[in-house]
Amino acid sequence: MAYEARYVLRPNPGADLGTVMEALKAGAALWKKHGAPDPQVWSVAAGELGNYVLTVRFENATEYAKVTDPLSADPEFRRWQANNLQSGAFTWVRSNLMRELPLR
Repeated sequence: MAYEARYVLRPNPGADLGTVMEALKAGAALWKKHGAPDPQVWSVAAGELGNYVLTVRFENATEYAKVTDPLSADPEFRRWQANNLQSGAFTWVRSNLMRELPLR
């Protein structure tokens, strides 16, 4: 069964959207560096308007773990996280890990 990780963030008032997008691109690149097949960034178009979502989809839990374990240990990823907090450009809203369920 497929797994999908979603990271939702909201730019802070007055934030430079270019800075926010560069941070998202850098985050997606780090996921890709560790084997994520196709990280994507979405802009929420209905509901929680103004939010952005980084999504990363995997074939199964094993493939997810193969990426997240080394990603979490990567000093570059930890610096990226710390820099995002220091920049104050955006606030994390939520993170979700979803598991696909069959509809049959």
